[in-house]
Amino acid sequence: MMYKICFAMPKYIQVVPAVAIPGSKSQYFTYESSEGEIRIGQEVLIPFRSRVLRGIVWGFETKKPAFKLKKIIKIVREIPVLDAKQRALALWIADYYHCPLGLAVRLMLPPDAAKSKNLRLRARGKKEQKIRLTPDQSKAFKAILASLQKVFLLHGVTGSGKTEIYLRLCERIVRQGKQAIILVPEISLTTQAIDRFSQRFSGKIALFHSRLTAGERLGAWERLQSGKAQIVIGPRSALFAPLPNLGLVILDEEHDSSFKQYDQTPRYHAREVAIKLASLHNAKVILGSATPSLESYYYAQKKHYRLLALPRRIKQALMPEVKIIDMRLEFQKSNRVILSQKLKEELNKIIVQKKQAILFVNRRGVSTFVFCRDCGYALKCPNCEVTLTYHLGRDKALLCHYCDYHAPPPAFCPQCQSPNIQYFGLGTERVQEEVKKILPRSRIARFDRDATLVRDSHEKIYNAFCRHKIDILIGTQMLAQGWDLPNVGLIGIIAADADLNLPDFRAGERTFSLLTQVAGRTGRGREQGKVILQTYNPDNFVISAAANHDYLSFAKQELKNREELFFPPFSRLVKLIFQHYRQEKAEKESQSLAKIIVKKIGKNGNKITMLGPAPAFIAKIRRRYRYHLILMFPPKLWSSKKEILDLVPEDWIIDVDPESLL
Repeated sequence: MMYKICFAMPKYIQVVPAVAIPGSKSQYFTYESSEGEIRIGQEVLIPFRSRVLRGIVWGFETKKPAFKLKKIIKIVREIPVLDAKQRALALWIADYYHCPLGLAVRLMLPPDAAKSKNLRLRARGKKEQKIRLTPDQSKAFKAILASLQKVFLLHGVTGSGKTEIYLRLCERIVRQGKQAIILVPEISLTTQAIDRFSQRFSGKIALFHSRLTAGERLGAWERLQSGKAQIVIGPRSALFAPLPNLGLVILDEEHDSSFKQYDQTPRYHAREVAIKLASLHNAKVILGSATPSLESYYYAQKKHYRLLALPRRIKQALMPEVKIIDMRLEFQKSNRVILSQKLKEELNKIIVQKKQAILFVNRRGVSTFVFCRDCGYALKCPNCEVTLTYHLGRDKALLCHYCDYHAPPPAFCPQCQSPNIQYFGLGTERVQEEVKKILPRSRIARFDRDATLVRDSHEKIYNAFCRHKIDILIGTQMLAQGWDLPNVGLIGIIAADADLNLPDFRAGERTFSLLTQVAGRTGRGREQGKVILQTYNPDNFVISAAANHDYLSFAKQELKNREELFFPPFSRLVKLIFQHYRQEKAEKESQSLAKIIVKKIGKNGNKITMLGPAPAFIAKIRRRYRYHLILMFPPKLWSSKKEILDLVPEDWIIDVDPESLL
């Protein structure tokens, strides 16, 4: 159907409601309008069944349909909120991730706020002098400017100066009157990014993330759409800010799983969407990381992306010294606490030297599970198939990290009434307790989700650490990357292999990336940093590669493993999940769909592999039982996924390119 850009007074309007419409039904609804000029891309309020919804004008019809039409309630904004490129991106998201068009559109709508508010962004600290690029930086920077390639993988070790290249590229973009998107994986990383970018682009930056008020997000949205702001900084949602003159997209720490939206539809990956968005604008994409995702590294090897290397640090030629501590030997020496003797010694040295330390443990809370020593009963969440975690900060409660269920710690076993309740495992709160025992006068703080629930808490903790108001910072993966703090002399990794043996094909990659990124937080000044890495698997190739800062050896071995097992990048995955309050129903539905898909796969020559159906790794969440199917496509057959996904009923979850199989 052909559409004009607008009619003088169009009467019959096609609207996409910003809501989930089943894919088997039309995504467009026709309304009548008695308003004035209506343009494609405008936001409107529409009656939809018994509700009033936001929607986007998608086109016009010249003839009145045969059915009775409802009228548009009002035009929300005179200026269209989605331009042609944004609408094209929404259509691509709906098709690629097999989701309703309305949900793709909803990603791009302006915040629903009565009034906009401008957030004043100021650079803190001394204004940094523009530094001279190193030969490695200069080579990479010039290659990006000169190359006809549109996607670049900037593989630079921690502290190699990737951010300076980002800044130089943005300077070019701003001078050309264009706009840039800077994506960071965590909201906590926006503080340092704002500091660096505000010093060079004062008044031209907008911050965009969920911790802002609706008014602040709307203010940023309006500044970007009008062109008053030329650079937007934020996590993955910043990708959908309105930038009509986009010239550059940067994904810093591109390997991070936070760039994948996994908990709601559409389950998009910011990397894939960024590449598509940039192609619509003829813009360039920079994927930066010290530990690139294996997919990105593989595609760069295959020349789909341009690979650029920064193999050396700027300020400190030597990478941090890593000392592996075999915790099995510590146990044999009767050291039953969570900190090895070597780590205790190094922490004492750091305090004496008036330097700072970061302790990394990828678990929140005090104890990760609680069980009875007499009958072995483990306390689980009644809503989810997971053990409860003991927290001190939440009124000494047992907490489910999936549904937020709370319960007081029991005095007796709920099953056998024994008083022998034991707390096992460790989390950030437990580590904090142990450090206080050995260094009672040191200033200790936590940086995890529990400690940063309050607005601006990320920024306050970061600033306090920068000003050396904190000696030892204990945290989860939230502090594993992006922080550039020259006074950090020691990193302690408490349990390096905590996630290494999870039944997921990315377990090794995630562990390597985390260890490498955490280790990279030290040695950012003139002195070599030190890392104490505690593990029960010192001979594992992932641990040894991370200790040696050897990404290339790790990638070579892990890609070999992936190829043998037919996992990405040698295949493309789709995860299908069915959830129901009755386990029998969940099992029956998954078996029924499996039979249909097997029949379809057979017609295609059995070249597509299906795993399952089977209960998911976490078999129940929020009282709903979960079964899943995994589809493994050869890359050459990836284009055929739609004909298979069209067979999936509407009450299933479809996750294209899943980050995890758990």
